[in-house]
Amino acid sequence: MYDFKGKNVVVTGAAKGIGKGIAKRFASEGANILVADILRDEAIKTAAEIHEAYSTTVIAYDVDLTQSDQIEAMMEYAYKCFGSIDVVVCNAGITIHDWATDYDVSTIDKVFDIDIRAYYLCARTAARYMKKQPERGNIVCISSVNSAVYHSKRSLYNVSKAAVNGMVGTLGVEWARYGIRVNAVAPGYVATDLVKAGIENGTINLKRNMEVIPMKRLVEIDEVANAVVFLASSQASAITAQTLFVDGGWSKDALPEDIDMR
Repeated sequence: MYDFKGKNVVVTGAAKGIGKGIAKRFASEGANILVADILRDEAIKTAAEIHEAYSTTVIAYDVDLTQSDQIEAMMEYAYKCFGSIDVVVCNAGITIHDWATDYDVSTIDKVFDIDIRAYYLCARTAARYMKKQPERGNIVCISSVNSAVYHSKRSLYNVSKAAVNGMVGTLGVEWARYGIRVNAVAPGYVATDLVKAGIENGTINLKRNMEVIPMKRLVEIDEVANAVVFLASSQASAITAQTLFVDGGWSKDALPEDIDMR
């Protein structure tokens, strides 16, 4: 058990997937949740589901994270509703695949706006409120194994996630003096509905991917959520400015070992 009973948590991109799993995990520890997502109907459905399961206060909040004024309004709303912002999880993200030479500028702006600019704005806006609080707060950002292991035709995502790691490093250093910790969790291939669909329709070659994932399996959403909750808890009280890879060892593997094993 962790110490989140009565604590207040904002999770972006929480309507489904990893964000939903993180929101559920915090709620299971007694936290109140702001389910923030641009997918309004799905956010409402997720909030109702989490409230029914755990009886904590769960609020759905419709937000476009490319708009700085909406980010500020979201944090103000969370602070006024809950009385404090104890944890913020920056999770919402997108990826668009193309050659680096072929992306149009509007696509570059869209990915960077959501995958790094919104993280920065969410973190700094939340920190302004956390600095006022006696117990301050924690910020956890969702990075990716692609912050360290790179794929072609994913340069915008790769660069964004590498920037997330740099962001938590520098903000963790800058805000440690205020008692605000900032960390990241970098998942590998996670068993989300999107990944499962990709395996089924052939856009993801699971057999090939397993050749460089030492644990030879997908990461479960709950395993990512567990890492996030740990980093936000008092059990990680001396950890800040760090990125924790939850990837089955993928980021530390090299080439496929099939020939070497003969």
